[in-house]
Amino acid sequence: MKLSTKLGIASVLLVGSVFVPPFSDWRGPINFAASWISFTLGLLAAQRGSKWWLAVPCLILCGFGFGLYLTANTP
Repeated sequence: MKLSTKLGIASVLLVGSVFVPPFSDWRGPINFAASWISFTLGLLAAQRGSKWWLAVPCLILCGFGFGLYLTANTP
């Protein structure tokens, strides 16, 4: 298995851990760190291999932007 594939799979697993927490006491700061590491691993995977791995960082940015949008537009 190529290094880019390993990095991409690790990136996807970290993004998945944000939505499906592996532990019962999974907190917000850990989610932020997992998202940041996943973003970085997705970029590294895209740099070393297929550009399709850029979908992971793009989804993280879209989710962050959507969260900011919801935060700014709540009464």
